Amino acid sequence: MKIAFISTKNAVRSIMAEAVARKLSKLALLSLEIYSAGVEPAKRVPEEVIALLKEKGYPTEKLYPKPVEKIPYDQVDVLITLSPEARDMCSYSEKHMRREHWVLEETSSMTKEELSKLLEQLESLIKTLFKIS
Repeated sequence: MKIAFISTKNAVRSIMAEAVARKLSKLALLSLEIYSAGVEPAKRVPEEVIALLKEKGYPTEKLYPKPVEKIPYDQVDVLITLSPEARDMCSYSEKHMRREHWVLEETSSMTKEELSKLLEQLESLIKTLFKIS
């Protein structure tokens, strides 16, 4: 099964979701392919996001902003949009068995505490998605 997290810049929300989903799917022994992308990708992932993910034990290698065209978008089984722009710009494919939009805080200029709360929120949503506790 393939899951994609799509946001505007693919620098905070979707990058965090990709990291969390990869780790949790391995811990739960789920055979999943996890992707993230942005409809208008940033040039880089902010250092504070990478530092927080590392601090919380999430692998950060291979995490970089990429456009939707760089992932197998039309082959994704579960499509999750994480920003209004992504929701509006991502067309629904018949291949997508499930599509969701998660309403999350805007991520421009977030404090470390706000980033931590966002990460906790994503952990909870992904655990629910994977049906793990």
